[in-house]
Amino acid sequence: MPNNNPYDNAFKIEWEMFLRHAVKGEPFEHTLVEGAKGVQLAELGYQAWQERRWVEVPALEV
Repeated sequence: MPNNNPYDNAFKIEWEMFLRHAVKGEPFEHTLVEGAKGVQLAELGYQAWQERRWVEVPALEV
């Protein structure tokens, strides 16, 4: 039997986490470097799709 539970939007959930961090001072687990990694991965995924090939994911210089 498939699991038909709807999932909430991940971007919305993370935005809500950030707002709680900003307003209430609650911990926020994601750093700027983690955000940069996410952008890098999205861009490389788009590149791989356009070129129809695997691409390497280089380490970020921090």
